[in-house]
Amino acid sequence: MVDKTMQISRTTAAPEITPTSHETMETVEQLVAITQPSTNQDNGKPSDFIKPRIRKEKHKPKFIHGNYNRYYGYRNKPESGEEDIRLLSFKREWFNAKDVLDIGCNVGHVTMTIAKQFLPTRMVGLDIDSNLISTARKNIKYYIDVKKENYIDVSENENMVGLSVPCSANVVASPINSGVLSDTCISFPENLSFKQGNYVLNNSKQLSLVQEEYDTILALSVTKWIHLNNGDTGIKMFFQRIFRHLRPGGRLILEPQPWTSYKKRKNLTLTIQNNFQNIELKPEHFQKYLLDVVGFSKCELIDVVHHKSKGFRRPIQMYTKC
Repeated sequence: MVDKTMQISRTTAAPEITPTSHETMETVEQLVAITQPSTNQDNGKPSDFIKPRIRKEKHKPKFIHGNYNRYYGYRNKPESGEEDIRLLSFKREWFNAKDVLDIGCNVGHVTMTIAKQFLPTRMVGLDIDSNLISTARKNIKYYIDVKKENYIDVSENENMVGLSVPCSANVVASPINSGVLSDTCISFPENLSFKQGNYVLNNSKQLSLVQEEYDTILALSVTKWIHLNNGDTGIKMFFQRIFRHLRPGGRLILEPQPWTSYKKRKNLTLTIQNNFQNIELKPEHFQKYLLDVVGFSKCELIDVVHHKSKGFRRPIQMYTKC
């Protein structure tokens, strides 16, 4: 006669499993966790079956426009007083008492330093990311030397230029193509504004509407992202709009990323993948295009920045419009 206890034991025993890899071992552990009851710590009775722990994958944000929220944490540390070394190559005469546009300003550290140290009549920081622009406006207070109580907080007011502007300042909202202050006011921070927007036009027909507004335009480490997101057509319109935006004698200060850096970001989106595969106007051809096609009269090498990180050692060029 067969022992019923033994029979039940054989039917309920877990099958012997021999894991052959680390992955198999994890599967076995999950199966055991599902089939074996646990003991409730409060009353000692079996509790509900344990559900396997599912690891949630942490998805890193894709900054498809190069709109890194920690960009200046990698390039330099402004909170510790570390200055962006590109500024050491800039001359006061390029900015002082002039109208200046900084395209792709991020959180505004370079923009604010130029506005404060070189005192342009008007300094406009432009970025496609509204969150970065909001942060830039809030950062103005860290560049002001006078007592904070003499200033009003307008960081959350989209109709105001920035944060902590003097109570007596005549500050008004303005689009990118119009002045924000009187021509005689060149003190900081009254000479500074930040705007959110995409500098790349929707089509070439809009180029005819662009007017001469600026004496100096900065495009520092932005060409790769404009190129990847908009292709050859977009980067050409970008350069053409800059040329039309500059007054005679105006300067474009350009820091293009090399082609090798494009390859690291070519798979961010399907649009970027397609644009990357069809790019013909590579960065090494920008100079010829800007001089021969766009119409700049000359190109000068300002400096090759010797940054501690090899990826930031890029040439800075200056193009002049006749």
